[in-house]
Amino acid sequence: MFQDINVLAFTIAENVACRSENIDKEKVVQSLDKVGLGNKVGNLPKGLDQMMLKIIDEKGIEFSGGENQKLAIARALYKDGNMVILDEPTASLNALAEAEIYENFNELVKNKTSIFVSHRLASTKFCDKIVLLDNDGIKEYGSHDELMAKRGSYYEMFVIQGKYYNEGGKNNE
Repeated sequence: MFQDINVLAFTIAENVACRSENIDKEKVVQSLDKVGLGNKVGNLPKGLDQMMLKIIDEKGIEFSGGENQKLAIARALYKDGNMVILDEPTASLNALAEAEIYENFNELVKNKTSIFVSHRLASTKFCDKIVLLDNDGIKEYGSHDELMAKRGSYYEMFVIQGKYYNEGGKNNE
């Protein structure tokens, strides 16, 4: 799953399943529910059959950037592959929506190998193992707690980013 989402001018069900035939609508609903879009889609006049975008249907729905990212996660869940690779999957989500995805992330990718790419270190806390890379390759490796205990580069970056979020981006030093 990439951070740039391509929404297709098809129905919501077709967007999640990435196909137009043999769609398991129950699986689409489950995938949308898991990412927090189930209620929104359920309240649309045509539900899963609602067209997306206004290119073909002037009444097509256009999701927000964060909702599009949730749609992309729903696609990955629908596909149900053995491995999930996510590149900044919550970049367009607000802090509350991001926290909700992270709280449920292990359930979302249950029994799958997951590779999660992120520059936001707060989003790495739920990962089993973290690999901190720099221009020379692997700089640090371990769980969040292990890397924080080392007080190395990961720790320093985590603290700096934490101050930024807690202080609203203001440098008060």
